[in-house]
Amino acid sequence: MQHKTNFKSIASLHLQAAYNSYGQIFFSKNPWFAVVMLILSILDVRIGLGGLLAVLITNFLSHLLAFSKEKIATGVYGFNAVFVGMSLLFKFYFNSSFLLFYVFGVVLSFLLTVWLETVLSKNKLPVLTLPFVITSFIIDLSFRSFANIELITPFDRFTILLAKQMSVPWYNLVHSLDNIQLPQLIFYYFKTLASIFFTDSILIGILIAVAMLIHSRIKSTVAFLGFFCAFTISKIVGFDLQQLTANLAGTNFIFWGMAIGSFFIIPNIYSYLLVAGLTPVLFLLYASIEKLIAGTGLSSYTLTFSVLSILLIYVFIHRTFNKFFIFPLIQYYNPEKTVYKSRNFLQRFENDLPFKMRLPFLDEWTVNQGYNSKITHLGEWGSALDFVITDEKNKTHSLPGTKKEDYYCYNKPVLAPADGYVYQISNITKDNEINDVNTNKNWGNTIILNHLNGLYTQISHLKQDSFKVQVGDYVTKGTILASCGNSGRSPEPHLHFQVQLTPEIGAKTHPYPFGYYFEKTNGKPILRIGEVPPENTTVYNVNSLDLTYNAFNFKPGRKLNVSYNGEKISWNIATNAYNQSYIYCEKSNSTAYFVNDGTMFYFTDFEGKKNSALYTFYRSCFRLLLAGEQTIEVKDVIPLLKELPLSIKWIQDFLAPIVLLSQVNFLSQLHWMDNPFYPENAEYLNQVEPQSFWKKQPITEYSIAISPSKIEIKSKNLNLCIE
Repeated sequence: MQHKTNFKSIASLHLQAAYNSYGQIFFSKNPWFAVVMLILSILDVRIGLGGLLAVLITNFLSHLLAFSKEKIATGVYGFNAVFVGMSLLFKFYFNSSFLLFYVFGVVLSFLLTVWLETVLSKNKLPVLTLPFVITSFIIDLSFRSFANIELITPFDRFTILLAKQMSVPWYNLVHSLDNIQLPQLIFYYFKTLASIFFTDSILIGILIAVAMLIHSRIKSTVAFLGFFCAFTISKIVGFDLQQLTANLAGTNFIFWGMAIGSFFIIPNIYSYLLVAGLTPVLFLLYASIEKLIAGTGLSSYTLTFSVLSILLIYVFIHRTFNKFFIFPLIQYYNPEKTVYKSRNFLQRFENDLPFKMRLPFLDEWTVNQGYNSKITHLGEWGSALDFVITDEKNKTHSLPGTKKEDYYCYNKPVLAPADGYVYQISNITKDNEINDVNTNKNWGNTIILNHLNGLYTQISHLKQDSFKVQVGDYVTKGTILASCGNSGRSPEPHLHFQVQLTPEIGAKTHPYPFGYYFEKTNGKPILRIGEVPPENTTVYNVNSLDLTYNAFNFKPGRKLNVSYNGEKISWNIATNAYNQSYIYCEKSNSTAYFVNDGTMFYFTDFEGKKNSALYTFYRSCFRLLLAGEQTIEVKDVIPLLKELPLSIKWIQDFLAPIVLLSQVNFLSQLHWMDNPFYPENAEYLNQVEPQSFWKKQPITEYSIAISPSKIEIKSKNLNLCIE
């Protein structure tokens, strides 16, 4: 039984590796697209089987040599073998001597693939089709030394081989459109696409173009753009268009468009302009290499596309700033997904803080000196804040205001703004009397926290002997550190706060915003995210409710029992190698990545099925404020990938690299609590509103009921319960 299981596993691995090798030619991991390409490649049976056999040999060899199974399955070792196998059968007659020659060529291609990948990956560069080109050079230079290796002459190709090809039952169908009248540009585009599989069938070219269009509108656009530029240049300079369909010459421009316009660079107007702008360089490079090797019997095949692409990527890697031409953080092998997710990530998290600090106090305080003020926050010490407590008359003290104890902030607790270690404490300065300052000990009693990520915080003018912690203690966000005092250069009690990059007291300040806080304006709170409070604003911390925080505090290893319109499902909570938390639904094979930072619960990504229960949860609870403020509206934008109707999405796909004319707005608000201080039940009312081409679509409303034991989500004809 174990042997059967192993056999099935190995067979599945090699099947997946085989068809993915064909997808990799087009920078794709889409299974159906890869299978279609494989089928189209073997419509010319002789050449197609030559490519397929080379793939099987390569993947078997990589498996035998214990290379990563996951990597083998992606087809990265096999896609060069497709070209090697097809080109060998295209150039030579098949006989027993050739079989040995063929195997040696395929093995050489594999060895070159591994070696080049090892060398180039050190500089984060791709291999592309270099193994195929180098192998072809070696074969073309060496075959004349072997008397039993027979080259197929042009005459034989159009007589003997053509006769054999015509005996295949589907030959007439495959070549039924060869004489169709098409515009010259379109005709040669289809012919060049077909030449990828060493055939001249217009029908195969059309089928490749259609499959590419269904697979990716962006990829189809840039592939055509690359060829269009080459075609235009050919017409201008008088280059023979027939040469574009021979020896993979024209495919250089198609692969160039796909690689630079949609794969290695996030598709945008600049990547399109780059494809068009450098196509003349690619054309000149191709023409010059062909001139250099003329008379040797060699062809450059796809060398120029590989060389220029690798050169360009190398140049971009060594830029100081990643501007205009941006590499995707995650390679999805799908340009549309890359564009939509990248744009959405920038919309949502461009100013997101990897380390979120909170205000270092309880209740409401006022900023009486902000960044770069005209009093003491100047020059290298400009990025600091001074806080006081004020009353309704904006006074900092009660009458008479002559003693420290008259000031509202004096002796109030000071809190750790984030987790870290107590690095240094200075507790040697007596508190001043009002309007007296100690210029000898400028900072007064001070504490320095090391947050272990390159950031330190300094809190100064603290009350002498009020420290609750010692040097070396580990403190968590919100831990009481000391009390506000009036020590050092402080004419009246206040709290000085700054972020710095070194641990010395009085070090140069570093501008750094707070994660979340409320700004009180006209008696109402305004939620601020990732900002520095301006001078004269009254601010206070965003404190989460235990009820909502615990409801969405999904710990790794936890299993959620879900009821979706009566159907029972289970979800698992886990973290990946990048410490990202996610919910996985085995039934729908869907994954939703999320963050609960103590103040907000929000989703960062989703992979899987739109009609799943998990996507409903993702969509309805896209971002929730876990605090008890009922007047706060939280807004966000849901990625377009799964939200648009197919017809609208196709139009948007074509335009996506240039402009997004669609958006899906998300709105959340805490609607109700049964107790404002210690609620046991609460309800959010959330809305999702799609907009396409300036037209608003129907709004979907969700009711999110929270209790200590479950989350219940209701909408029209929908009921989702999570326990």
